Amino acid sequence: MTRLELLVLFTLGAACWTISTVAAGGGALTFLPAASFTLDPREIPPILAIASVASSVQRCWLYRREIERRLVLWNLPGLVLGIALGAFALRDLDPRWLSLLVGAFLVWISARHFRSGASITLSGRPSMFAAASFTAGTLSTVVGASGPIMNPVYLGAGIVKEAMVGTKAASTLVMQIGKILAFASLGLLGEDILVAGIAVGLGTLVGNVVGAALLRRMPVARFKDAVNALVLAAGVWMIVKTLLAN
Repeated sequence: MTRLELLVLFTLGAACWTISTVAAGGGALTFLPAASFTLDPREIPPILAIASVASSVQRCWLYRREIERRLVLWNLPGLVLGIALGAFALRDLDPRWLSLLVGAFLVWISARHFRSGASITLSGRPSMFAAASFTAGTLSTVVGASGPIMNPVYLGAGIVKEAMVGTKAASTLVMQIGKILAFASLGLLGEDILVAGIAVGLGTLVGNVVGAALLRRMPVARFKDAVNALVLAAGVWMIVKTLLAN
């Protein structure tokens, strides 16, 4: 991998994770279409896992006082099971229908918000966090990004801004470490992937700092609008990607 390619990956990491901070997710989602011009699609999930570990560690530190630790514990079982299922699906199954179904669901709940002004929240009960984290873990392992699947549940629990970003980061850290272990066990990691993952990971550190400064100045209402817009974008992207693959 050339120095220019690594610089491009670093820049993409910084830009995408700035957006990810102010919209409580979507770093990997925005990274995917741009990186597809440089990377083999099969390389992207493990590269994103490496980069996301670096990002999540930093976010856990930046938002350590706002993290909802009880919700992190509720997320763990679903994430672990989802990672295991997703790793086998990545190797043996066609993941397109899962991506299509989740994309349609995200478009539906976001369209409901923009059409009627209704809040796109789901129940914030612990059981809903467990179910949503299972779906997020599975899809993230299969396609490299799960989109803001968890965001409507966080909004339903009244968790916004720094608390949402920090709590998601703590949960994501466990998920991404699990994904790296799964990829390693399946022989999906190599020297080029490690180097590329580190380049993107360094970029995410810059993006997190810039995003944190923007997030502090953002009103809660504006933050919710950004989250809702990201949900819509994620759903449309998943549907389009699946249809084009067919």
